[in-house]
Amino acid sequence: MAKRFKNLKSALKLLRPLAGGDAPDLPDSSALGFFQAVVAGKKTVEYGDRPEGSEPQSLITYALTPFADPGTDAAKLLVSMSQRAESGLSTSGIAATDLFVSKTGTDIAAATDAQGFTPARVTVRVAGTADTTNTSKLTGRRYKTKGGASRTYPFGRNPSSSTEGYKDRKAAILGKVKTGTGGANRSASFTPEIYR
Repeated sequence: MAKRFKNLKSALKLLRPLAGGDAPDLPDSSALGFFQAVVAGKKTVEYGDRPEGSEPQSLITYALTPFADPGTDAAKLLVSMSQRAESGLSTSGIAATDLFVSKTGTDIAAATDAQGFTPARVTVRVAGTADTTNTSKLTGRRYKTKGGASRTYPFGRNPSSSTEGYKDRKAAILGKVKTGTGGANRSASFTPEIYR
């Protein structure tokens, strides 16, 4: 469960009797009682289907050069990107050329599907601009959010450079995300590649 609920989990522990046993049931009209009912399984959380705009849709195959192989003749590896992410590239402030991913037939044909490889990824969040009010599925409390959308992209290193590393590409992508039209409403988080 998310870190933001740790205070509620701590409060539930404090409700337990010192002599042992279960905590008393609180009314679910309070945030703590609502949370207690969810944790105990007495209240089910229905998230429902994702809105149509956040469905990943089909996966599209791309090829990239991994950071783990610094040579200019490094083999390309196959990765995937959702159709939803691909269609949101311009909204995210980046292009496939910034990620050094390619879906051209020659690159795909030359690439291999490596076991134990997870590409580096950037998740770009584009914040909404209008406040909306939602109700928490876990506490029942209402909160305000600006909404928005997140999309995740794989990225690799520049295949024509033997010196560019993960930090260099990360900085370049972040610079693109934060500049241009809409840059003030965008943020990015990164996860490094894993190549076992």
